[in-house]
Amino acid sequence: MSSVSGIRMPGLATGMDTDTMVKEMLAAEQEKINDIKGDKQILQWQQEIYRDIIGDVKSFSDKYLSMASKDSILNSNNWNTLEINSSNSNVISAVGTSGASNIDYTFKVEKLASGATMKTNQAANGQKLTKTSTLESLGANFGNGDKIEFKIKTSGAKEDELKTITLTKDDTIESMVKKINDASDGKFKATFSEMTGEFKLESTQTGENSSLQIVNTDGSQSNALEFLDGSGKRPNQFSIEQKGENSKIEVKTNDGQTINLSKESNSFSIDGINYTVNSVGESKVTSKQNFDKVTENMKNFVDDYNKLMDDIYKKILEKKNKDYKPLTEEQKKDMSEEEIKKWEENAKKGILKNDPDLKRFMDDMQKAIFGDNMEFMMSIGISGHEDYNKRGQLSFDEEKFKKALEENGQELYKKMAGSSDSILEGVNSTIKKYIGSSSSIFAKKAGIESTASVAENYYSDEIKKKEELISNLVNKMNRKETALYKKFALMEKTMSKLNAQMAQFFQA
Repeated sequence: MSSVSGIRMPGLATGMDTDTMVKEMLAAEQEKINDIKGDKQILQWQQEIYRDIIGDVKSFSDKYLSMASKDSILNSNNWNTLEINSSNSNVISAVGTSGASNIDYTFKVEKLASGATMKTNQAANGQKLTKTSTLESLGANFGNGDKIEFKIKTSGAKEDELKTITLTKDDTIESMVKKINDASDGKFKATFSEMTGEFKLESTQTGENSSLQIVNTDGSQSNALEFLDGSGKRPNQFSIEQKGENSKIEVKTNDGQTINLSKESNSFSIDGINYTVNSVGESKVTSKQNFDKVTENMKNFVDDYNKLMDDIYKKILEKKNKDYKPLTEEQKKDMSEEEIKKWEENAKKGILKNDPDLKRFMDDMQKAIFGDNMEFMMSIGISGHEDYNKRGQLSFDEEKFKKALEENGQELYKKMAGSSDSILEGVNSTIKKYIGSSSSIFAKKAGIESTASVAENYYSDEIKKKEELISNLVNKMNRKETALYKKFALMEKTMSKLNAQMAQFFQA
């Protein structure tokens, strides 16, 4: 009970316990305030539990439905049942994708795909290159001005996209490299090796269709960097268009067939297998089917899904214990921290019993998984749990799933995760419907951290209403308290006067 400003008169004249009497007179008002504070506390607990559920759903989604996760069940790599071995991965390595067939090939890499390149370690005037060599000392032709301007054109580049590079007499090899790279937009790269003294300019695109050319600002052929080439060859490599080259790879199958590959990139895909060529040399690449990893990943998904559904279903079924209500501040004064903790654990039970949004979430997740896919899901070993107490959970037959992978893994992947309307994409969409944004269902109900909904949601609004009601009732009780104390003060004053008169009367 809040105190009232001013001096309170104790019951000296009347002999009454004024504070106790006022407290008893305000008991009904205080009880009403305590009840509303209890309602507010329950709302806060409900919001906290909801936010814990939101966090659990998000963790599940981030682990299994985010392409950035190593455990993502939407990532085609995690449906790959083909284990590939390269006898020399320094030459070539390979990774299978879902549905790829077994291979047994010998690769002989004779040449890697390369980008268009211009390189030199000596200027036209015979000077060796160092990173501090000034362009003027290397014989750069600045003409009558004090600068050289040019652009670097690569295959497919549009003239208006090319950036002008400006060099001055004070520029060095090191500063020129930086200026070139600043203008590249990732389409070419300049480097200088202090070890070999070599300056190199190359396109990032590889293959015979890649090109690199130094041009004037108007797009015409330029001799701006001719001074760099000390080879003596004509035409100068820095003044004409240079072209990249395709790789040259010989492949022999296990039945003796020979295939010659010429690829523009050192990374390419054939028959569902992604190859990466690393160096010249020879390597035998073989494979075998292994269904254990994909099956284990699906089992983990089912286990974590079941735990999530179990936690939510328990909240829906949990009975409320009416003997445990939120504690008042007065009650907490007489209890230890451990006693308060245990009491509140019991008081929180059942406060989300039969929550309609949680029930809808479970129903929508079941529809996303089964829906019109019941027959297919059962054929791969996934069905609803037979135990009624495990409502919403999945039953997983590992052997049946493994057999389905073996018989038609590509079709299984496509149905489960390999298209925009796949079963697991449906699960992903359902989760986003509930926690995907500040306008999602659970966000509107309890709020999601780091979104606008954290302060604007059903529970936060209801809590504010309770706080306003509590404030109004407290103010009303304070006014009544003040009025009661004034009345008792007046009574004390009157009785004091009467006592004084009586004393004079008996003294007469």
